[in-house]
Amino acid sequence: MHDKFRPKNPGRLTGNPHLFALGLMFLAAAVPAGPLSTLAADLELGGYYENNLQAIYTEETDEILLSTSKLRLDFISGGAGNELEIRANINTILYHGATSIDVAPFLPEDVVDSLLNSDVPTEIEFPRERIYLDNAFLTWRSGGFRLRAGKQQLSWGTGYSINPTDLFHSKDPIDPTYEKEGVNALRVDYRWGIGGQLALIAAPGKDFGETGYALRLGTHVSRIGYDMAITLHDVVDSTSVNVTEMTVETDTDSITINVSSQDRQAAGFEFSGELLGLGVWFEGNYNWMEIEDDFTRAVFGFDYTLNNGLYMMVEALYNTRAEEKAPYPMEDWIGTIYFGEPVGRYWVLAGMRKEITDLSDLSIYLFASPDGSMMINPRFGANIGQNADLTIFGAFSFGNEEGQYPPGLYSLFSRVTVYF
Repeated sequence: MHDKFRPKNPGRLTGNPHLFALGLMFLAAAVPAGPLSTLAADLELGGYYENNLQAIYTEETDEILLSTSKLRLDFISGGAGNELEIRANINTILYHGATSIDVAPFLPEDVVDSLLNSDVPTEIEFPRERIYLDNAFLTWRSGGFRLRAGKQQLSWGTGYSINPTDLFHSKDPIDPTYEKEGVNALRVDYRWGIGGQLALIAAPGKDFGETGYALRLGTHVSRIGYDMAITLHDVVDSTSVNVTEMTVETDTDSITINVSSQDRQAAGFEFSGELLGLGVWFEGNYNWMEIEDDFTRAVFGFDYTLNNGLYMMVEALYNTRAEEKAPYPMEDWIGTIYFGEPVGRYWVLAGMRKEITDLSDLSIYLFASPDGSMMINPRFGANIGQNADLTIFGAFSFGNEEGQYPPGLYSLFSRVTVYF
């Protein structure tokens, strides 16, 4: 199931605006009144309109057609070297036609039986309309120092399909570069030299006791030509499902799964550079969990571009939070549907990308699991006008019926984006 039709980050690190208010108070005290008075005069407007269309077919159901229209309005004041900057964007999403999807055809039969026997619904409802503040933050810069308060992007990491060191956002592996909803947080950065960075993050939860913290210390090691970083997290995690402790609430607008939260501390490491002509990267962390077993999650990859412009890459995931072999437990399948957690311990991603013209490219990616299941993800992108882009991609699975890519799924997704 594509991430556009998955509930967004239930139980993740989003919550009250107290920390944002504290950040604004600090900025108000630290920033001179002059820059504040000129922001309104520098206001710039922009954004885009986007139409998404997804056609889904399985061997067990009729065709499913899901369509959305999205209007994004961007507001920018300051920037371009100014000390003070305000950015915000509002998204309006309208679902056309079907506003629900039954995920049963995407799961192994024994998992579907277990869900039904546990009175867990397999159909997900979407709101016909959704209007929300996607990002809204105030930034103050002074030399190499930057302070940012508000709903913002907190992602980092070198992995393509997944970022183990990013505990604030989740990626859709078949559409990993698509924008993610911001997280309410206070962030402080200090940069120096070439690649030197210290980042501190505090993201509030339901109360101050559930505030998540993160630190990233990175640098460029010139002697070997590598960028390296260490990351530390202390967050409240609610992406692991225990069905015996789960309640499900349904209404005409949404499905909410309430699960027990647990403290999670993580220490990570990442690097990227070049080795023997290959681009290489690594990203991983070790996670200490309050309730479940501690686990390691890491990705390692390399890429190369031929003289004719053909780009090739391979990336592998190692994830001890999940079971090593199929069949995987029902809790893990719920975790991947609602929270984007990998259902299996391993996958290998191989991909190729080639420019067809100066304004278009074609790529194909293959996800393969040791459990004997696979998924093909072809992708086409083109600039179809001075301010318009077209993206078409698919997901087609085959192999082991109990694997993490159950066979018989055929999905095609198109996206047209017009910028203004």
